[in-house]
Amino acid sequence: MPTPRWRLRWVILTGCFALIGLAAGIAWLAFPHWTFRIATGPLRSDSQRLMMAFARSVAETQPRTRFRIVPQPDGTASAQALNRGEVELAIVRSDVPASPQVRSIAIVQRDVVALLVPPYAHIETVGGLAKKTIGIVQASAGDEAILDLILNHYRVPLQTVQRLPLALGEVGQVIARKRVAAVVAIGPVGPGLLAEVISAMSKAAKGAPELVPIDAAEVIAQHTPALDDIEMPAGAFGGTPPLPGESVTTLAVTWQLVARATLSKPAAGEIARLLFTSRAHLVQAFPQVNSLEAPDTDPSAAFPVHPGAAAYFDGGHTSMFDQMRERFEGIFYLGAMLLSLLGSVYAWLRKTWRGPGADKDGAHMQRLLAMFHEVPTASSADLVALEQEVHTMVAWSLECVAQEAMAAEQFQVFSQAVMQVRYALAQRREHLHHTPALQVGPEP
Repeated sequence: MPTPRWRLRWVILTGCFALIGLAAGIAWLAFPHWTFRIATGPLRSDSQRLMMAFARSVAETQPRTRFRIVPQPDGTASAQALNRGEVELAIVRSDVPASPQVRSIAIVQRDVVALLVPPYAHIETVGGLAKKTIGIVQASAGDEAILDLILNHYRVPLQTVQRLPLALGEVGQVIARKRVAAVVAIGPVGPGLLAEVISAMSKAAKGAPELVPIDAAEVIAQHTPALDDIEMPAGAFGGTPPLPGESVTTLAVTWQLVARATLSKPAAGEIARLLFTSRAHLVQAFPQVNSLEAPDTDPSAAFPVHPGAAAYFDGGHTSMFDQMRERFEGIFYLGAMLLSLLGSVYAWLRKTWRGPGADKDGAHMQRLLAMFHEVPTASSADLVALEQEVHTMVAWSLECVAQEAMAAEQFQVFSQAVMQVRYALAQRREHLHHTPALQVGPEP
């Protein structure tokens, strides 16, 4: 018995859904979708606001890449979140202890160490800080460690120096009361913490503070990978007269966007590319974005550069657009192969749809053609046998139609062939008996 047609429909539908699923899977794998979590400073901090703006900018231009901000209490907490695998990226200061597997994507901000002396203190060198009280603005363990490092290098006994942690709003008060001989603040050159501290000191002391140079900054930085030596240009903080009056050598720490070394090279390179290409969109709201820098390529740096980011800065990174184009070309050739496979599957399904009677149908058609050629020379006995054979074929075709194993167009072609053979049989019978015979015309 031929296979019922409804079963074949299920076979074809299942095959089509399988091919659609395969194509969707290939497309999903070919065009990457990335979501990165970034640990930043606390809410409303500079790093958090900058990364939020960056995430929004990327969401508007790169729908396949998403950045999710994860605020942390400070840089140390951000580094710990990265080490634990809770985030893929983090904003971390270069002097914060981190895993040896941390790699840098970009330098987001460079903060200088400013030793500010009010007009009444008359201190010109680091050595003059001995036996003095020093205010440390927004003091953290890292800030005090940097101060101790500087004092140690200049052989200033640490036990002789008093430290007074200060909030930004307390700077003016302690200067007005002359409670400190100097103030240490770490922040960016330009708008930011240092500019606000200098403004508060100038108002309280009725005169601009002086910046004490750290002449040994280069030597200190050579022995401390977390620090860099930097030349602060004259007039960096403006004012009249400009502050500083001449260039000043000091130390700097960097805030860096870092990732684990296990982050793939294409992903790291794409993050670096997006960060630097977004700069033009962010600069009006965040002028500090102009301070973005490529990471230090020195292997001894606090955070070695990630190979993927290095490839971007060296011009060897392939952007996501180029990756998608290359993958599309691969998909095009793969699609051609799939179409060829689909054609083969379709041919098989079509044959299956027609059922096991399809081969017999072809044999019957061949037999009808042979009978059509045999009829002109057939005897009366042969005509009877041929007529019986045709009858058997007609019964078979009707059964196939009833079982939906033969398509309507196939049955029509088969019927036309049967009619031609029967007409030939009638003509041959008339010729043999030499008597009029009813001409058999085409069946309706």
